[in-house]
Amino acid sequence: MSPPDEAAKLSALLVELHAQVERTSEASEIANVPPAGVTNLISGAVKLYAAMIEDAAPGAPAVPVIDGTVSTTEAMAMACALLRAHHLNPFDLALWFSRTAPSCSRSADGA
Repeated sequence: MSPPDEAAKLSALLVELHAQVERTSEASEIANVPPAGVTNLISGAVKLYAAMIEDAAPGAPAVPVIDGTVSTTEAMAMACALLRAHHLNPFDLALWFSRTAPSCSRSADGA
């Protein structure tokens, strides 16, 4: 497959994955999902997001990090888990946070 085909394939899989996560959550079956699968999913999502923001053209609109379905508690749980995974602390976060572009750091839509 050519690169655009790979991107189209990934886009379709992401739509289906999102729907399946919702169905699994609604069925209260999250506990049956293998932790290693979730780790692989999060790792891939982090790499994809980082690549997207690194490849963005200067002045391009920020890529939304989350949609309106993610609560503040869920977002903070993920942020803390990512920090702990790399043995970082709030001071480290403050240093990195100050290095990000203002357009990428905060907005009402999670961008």
